Amino acid sequence: MKTCPKCHKIYEDSQNFCSVDGTELVLTPVSQTMRSGGQQAAEAQCQEQPKAEQTAAAEQQETVQDVQPVRETRQQEQQQNGQNQQQQDRYQYRPTNDPSFSTRFQANIPDANTWKPMYFSFDGRLSRGDYVCRWLLLLLCVVVVTLISGIISILAPLGALAGIALCVAQLSISVRRLHDRGHSGLWLFLCVIPAANLIMFLYLLFAAGQPGVNEYGAGE
Repeated sequence: MKTCPKCHKIYEDSQNFCSVDGTELVLTPVSQTMRSGGQQAAEAQCQEQPKAEQTAAAEQQETVQDVQPVRETRQQEQQQNGQNQQQQDRYQYRPTNDPSFSTRFQANIPDANTWKPMYFSFDGRLSRGDYVCRWLLLLLCVVVVTLISGIISILAPLGALAGIALCVAQLSISVRRLHDRGHSGLWLFLCVIPAANLIMFLYLLFAAGQPGVNEYGAGE
């Protein structure tokens, strides 16, 4: 509301001059108080809005900073698990589905990380094709060790130790071949019977493995 300073007549806010004497109207004390309060509230709101935006941005940044280490930790754990799985897959022999003999033979050649689970483990199963490939590799190693020990006599003790290791490897693949047939490795004691060792060898060489899963694991 506005009022005339001379006649003190009250007018609406839209009026600027007094209709009686033409004096310029002024705001009433109540209107001045209301307008100044509204202006201050608007200014305060304008000042608080950037502060609220800054606070929200700071909270969002803190949330991102809090979440980022957790996310990085999870990513590192996933990468570590992936690397561990790759190492396990690398060190663990897996049968190949390639039917060619050369591919299967190369897959059964051990390296520095796979020689122990492939040739010195008595757990699990061994298919007929893998048994043939490993038996041929062991036979080749026996021939090479025998020739070297015969030519260089000083290496005869080392040749004897190598022969023992090759015998253990032969027992390992034979036991797992029996597992592939669903039998216990104790069946190898039949080889002490004359002529039974030949029958056992032919059995391991030509008998097909049990399909699916048996008590010793899954077959090919």
